[in-house]
Amino acid sequence: MEGGLEKYIEGFFRDKFKGRVQPVDIAKRLAREMRDKKRVSVNLVYAPNEYTVFLSREDWLAVGSIAGALASELQEYLSQKALEKDFTLVAKPLVIIQGDEDLKPGQLRVESAFGTVPQLTGEDPDECRVEEFEDTLCFRPLRDTSPVPAVKQDHCFFLVVQEGTQKGRIFELEGFPVIIGRREGSEILLADNSVSRRHASLEFSGGAWIVTDLGSTNGTFVNGLRVNKKELASGDAVKFGSTLCMLKVE
Repeated sequence: MEGGLEKYIEGFFRDKFKGRVQPVDIAKRLAREMRDKKRVSVNLVYAPNEYTVFLSREDWLAVGSIAGALASELQEYLSQKALEKDFTLVAKPLVIIQGDEDLKPGQLRVESAFGTVPQLTGEDPDECRVEEFEDTLCFRPLRDTSPVPAVKQDHCFFLVVQEGTQKGRIFELEGFPVIIGRREGSEILLADNSVSRRHASLEFSGGAWIVTDLGSTNGTFVNGLRVNKKELASGDAVKFGSTLCMLKVE
């Protein structure tokens, strides 16, 4: 595994995870899953590109604050493994880490899937293009274009893009209901052809942000599970199409 992963995380796990799951354990299990679930074609060997790592509730709570950083390092590790083994991936590796109350501390489970490139049929080709974006890192909804007043928030909420064409972008959520999608006019406009034109909405209610899927083609996922409507907590991984975001609260 790359030294960056060990330098960044190993000390944290040494204190928090005595006798429990270590990053190297997760990496080894992911590599084994990649090897075991590979598919041999005529000329190529395909390997899964989407992985969900399940940890016990205790281990998940311990790692929650750095789950995004750890997942990013593991994704790089899988990319390197695929190159070493001459495996073909249909897309960049995606790793989601989440808790499973059926697991005991120290136990680990991994599930994998072959992500597919979405088929964009029945839509205007001009609407399916990837829109051009400026290099702005922070999006703020315009108050004079929203008919709904902002709800007062005690904290600052951000939607941080972890994976996708806009990786690194930060969208600030200021209490206004927002639409997430590929259509011009969406408050959060995603340059991702696997995102529907009106994919999902976010609304602040009862002190928390709630995500609602708007009948999207490829679904909305929270921590690896497809949802219709879900209250979000800090650190939750939210996936729209192939764009993976994390809710950050300050």
